[in-house]
Amino acid sequence: MAIYKHPDLHIHSTISDGSDTPLELLEKVRSSDIDIFSLTDHDTYIGCKEIHENLQDGDPTFLGGIELSCHDDLGDYHILGFCYDVNKPSIRSATEMTHNARRNKALNRLKFLEDVYHFEFTQEDKDELLQNENPGRPHFVDLLLKKGYVKDKAEGFELVAKYHGKERRLTPEEAIDAILNADGIPVLAHGILGGGSTVLTAEQIDERVKRLKGYGLMGLECYYSSFTPEQTEIMLALTKKYNLLVTAGSDYHGNKKTVPLGNSGDADPEVMERFYRTVKFLLDL
Repeated sequence: MAIYKHPDLHIHSTISDGSDTPLELLEKVRSSDIDIFSLTDHDTYIGCKEIHENLQDGDPTFLGGIELSCHDDLGDYHILGFCYDVNKPSIRSATEMTHNARRNKALNRLKFLEDVYHFEFTQEDKDELLQNENPGRPHFVDLLLKKGYVKDKAEGFELVAKYHGKERRLTPEEAIDAILNADGIPVLAHGILGGGSTVLTAEQIDERVKRLKGYGLMGLECYYSSFTPEQTEIMLALTKKYNLLVTAGSDYHGNKKTVPLGNSGDADPEVMERFYRTVKFLLDL
């Protein structure tokens, strides 16, 4: 079995909140040293279909992926799903729910910015925002910059993060169930960083992983562009404690973030071998 040396299993396109189209990403991957990759757009699998249809002989191995946003009493989670069957009702139901929730949240966040900060948005602004498949924070930051309401991206992200809505969200148990019932591999993304913008203690992430393992979680993203060496070691220790697979990803968003494509935290191929064997079994690679 091939052991991949340069994985990037956490990438975003314009279908969610990245700046590169799926086909642009495919071209960038082809010209890089990445030998296995996954498109993990937020709450949608549409871009994966486009990449699948344009793969050629000799291309790096591609895994269909997704990143489901969820929440419970312990906080925010992002659950990655790999190698799922897109035709299964569970994954379609989950993405439909999260898609609708994201669009409702976008409208509610706009109203929040109008009511609290007295920003003015035209109908054209709102239509442009909702043209995005799953509008997220980067789209709002771009809009605020375009309107001149913030001076830079940092100020924009700080501002849009002040909205705390009550829209219906998936629980991590529901996200994991949706992926498992679609014959996929559920993996916790950037675990010790919570939903991506917090830093948990070793005890807090242990509590989360123990709970998620009980729901059927199969892996942890242990090699990640923003992890310190200490955070990587904490995550790797948890995979041994709870018998979980190891994955690696950059969380590349193109020019929306400063993370380079393929920057997956010096992933160790031998440590990831069991994940690759699981993928091989599922996809008969």
